Amino acid sequence: MWNRIDLKMNGKANFLKNYGPAVLVSLISALVATKYGRSYSSDGPSGSFLEFSGLHLKFDWSHSFFNWGGSAYSAGAVSLAVILLDIFVFQMLLMGACRFYVENRDYNAPVSKLLFGFKSGYYGNSVLVMFMKNLFVALWTLLLVIPGIVMSYAYRMVPYILAEQPDIDYREALRISKEMMYGQKWEAFILDFSFFGWLIVGGITCGVAGIFYVKPYVDATNAELYVALREDWFGKTARS
Repeated sequence: MWNRIDLKMNGKANFLKNYGPAVLVSLISALVATKYGRSYSSDGPSGSFLEFSGLHLKFDWSHSFFNWGGSAYSAGAVSLAVILLDIFVFQMLLMGACRFYVENRDYNAPVSKLLFGFKSGYYGNSVLVMFMKNLFVALWTLLLVIPGIVMSYAYRMVPYILAEQPDIDYREALRISKEMMYGQKWEAFILDFSFFGWLIVGGITCGVAGIFYVKPYVDATNAELYVALREDWFGKTARS
């Protein structure tokens, strides 16, 4: 059974030993995981974004994507372009960041691991797996926020699973992630919450601490969590 102290200690050591590349990888992944823009109508900002695990859905009841007039059409086109970039590019970079941090445990991984999703030979499948993972979380969130959060934790390991097995079927990836996270969601939430103080430090320093320490620290710790859950899952699978 894993514990937060060991994960954070190992994560910190692993990112510090390869500091520069880790900072750059986490910075890029942070940039692509944020909201990429806001739609504007002639009256100002309109609609809203639902953001979960990198998936952005735009809901605008006054100006839809199918309104072909003026600024509404321009805003819709921009939003659509952002969504397509997220699906076909940004999600692959997030997957590549997972690959980087898992491999960085064993050796000083290069920044080029960010591009693993494009170079693995299974780009189409990787896009599909990440899309389905984000879609399911978004759909659960549409029902109620709390179930959406729960499912985001259930599917939390999908990018790591995909980063190690890019040819995996999306159903299998979702199933394995759910099994790995079974009984672990609350502990994973507490792990996330344990970084709250560091997030405050990042805010106080206008993001400087976040870029150069907090984000790579969190990312490396999350990779440690994945490896711990993977080993536990393999052990349970072997015994069954």
